[in-house]
Parts: sequence; C-alpha cells; structure tokens
Amino acid sequence: MSRLTGRHPLNGKLLSQCRSLPLVIALLLVGCARSDVLWTVTHDLCMNNYHYRRDPAPCQQIYLPQDSTQGYSIIQNPRHRLHFILVPTVAMSGIESITLTRPGRPDYFGYAWLMRYRLMAAYGAKVPEDRLGMALNSAYGRSQNQLHIHLTCLREDVYRQLQAERPYINNDWRPLPDRLLNHTYYARRVMQPTAMGIYPVASVARHFRLSPPQLAESGVALIPATFSGEKGFILLTTRRGWDKGNRASVESLLDKRCAILSTPPADVSAGK
Repeated sequence: MSRLTGRHPLNGKLLSQCRSLPLVIALLLVGCARSDVLWTVTHDLCMNNYHYRRDPAPCQQIYLPQDSTQGYSIIQNPRHRLHFILVPTVAMSGIESITLTRPGRPDYFGYAWLMRYRLMAAYGAKVPEDRLGMALNSAYGRSQNQLHIHLTCLREDVYRQLQAERPYINNDWRPLPDRLLNHTYYARRVMQPTAMGIYPVASVARHFRLSPPQLAESGVALIPATFSGEKGFILLTTRRGWDKGNRASVESLLDKRCAILSTPPADVSAGK
C-alpha cells in the first residue's frame, strides 16, 4: 500500500523510470491501465515532486491554495498535446462525489477552463474558444476512479450541430432537437463570459433531482458558445440508459487530435 494514499501504487520500478511515464500516462488515458493509475501518478508522483523538488512533473502544474480541498493538478496527454486533464489533489471518485454538490464546492470546471491557455500555447496560436469543450464522464463511461475533467477540441460534427441548434437552447434544461452522436442530450445555456461559478454537476443534480449515487449514471459537458454576439456556455448532460448503448461517456464529444483546427498538430507519437 502507498504510505501517502493508502492505495496500491504502480510498480515502483516503473514509477522510478522517468522515460516510462509518458507511456504510463498514455495507457491510462486510453483505458488500458488500472483504475487507480491516474490518482497514483498525480498524487504519488506529481505531488511528491512538487513538495520535495518544486517540480510537478510529470504533471504540467500543481495548484495548492490554502484550502487544500480546492487544489488541482494538470496533465498533458503525451500522445495528443492539445488534450489537457484537470485532476483534483484530493481523492474523489468522480461525478458522483458528494463534494461537487455541497455548499462551498470546488469550481473544478472553472479551473479547467483556464487550461485553454496551455492548449493555445501548445498549438502556437490563438484557438477560437467555441472550438473547445470540457467533459466529465459518468462512472460507467470512464476508466479511472479519480475525478478528472477533459479539455480539448470539439468534434467537428458536434460543433456544427451545436451551432445549428443554438436557437433552441435557452436558460432552462431541454432536450436537444436532434440526438447528439446518436444519444439523447439535455442542454441549457449560461450567459456569462467565464466558466467560473457555473458548477455543471450541481446544476444537473438540482434540476433532475439526482442524489450522488444517481449522478454516477450522468455525464456532463461544458461548451463555450456565443448567442447573438454575447459570450456564454452550453451545458450538456446525458444519462446511461437514455438510449441503447449510452454509457454517458461525454468525452466522445471531444476530439483529442483537434481536426477542427485549420492546421491540427501532428501527434507526438506520429512516425514512431
């Protein structure tokens, strides 16, 4: 057992070989690793390195405010460098974590939206914000049992559909007129220029009257958009079982290769 986390760590030899870390991270991001690998990498590696060496590697950043429950780390996908992931620095399983619906909850989606600046830096140019999206999968649509929020580009077909259906999205939760990637999604808009203070999970729990265990069947996404020239966000949710084969893996709305950009970057692994 790890003396820091109380969980079984990765093989110590693997963790000690820095050259293996990109492979470890890549495996966990494609669902080919144990369900506690993400926590082990961020907590036992990134946090240890940050505390003892002031270097958060292999994470890109560690943010630790005075209230440790609000801390988070940022990981960049080594195979898709425009894919970033926010991981809290405290253990919580995922969307069903009771912390996300309590008063004083951490604003993880607000923090995750700040990662867009890292994405643009990795891209080497400004990226239209409405080409991006953030996603938090359901318990049935994820491979890791540590809460993590994805930020990367939207799939181009998802972008086109949401652009076309903006007139039907208002302040109240309503189903989209057409299924999105063959699944039923509810949507509402939030008219503000920043993601801070939106709290998508709490909004879904409140409207659909879901307890934390029931939230485990939901996935949520937050997509920037403009409405009549005014900046806002589209909040999306779907639930396991609403459609055949629907596991509420809302990460499927995103494209880590960023083909929607005019000149998408080559993958780090290209040519290997």
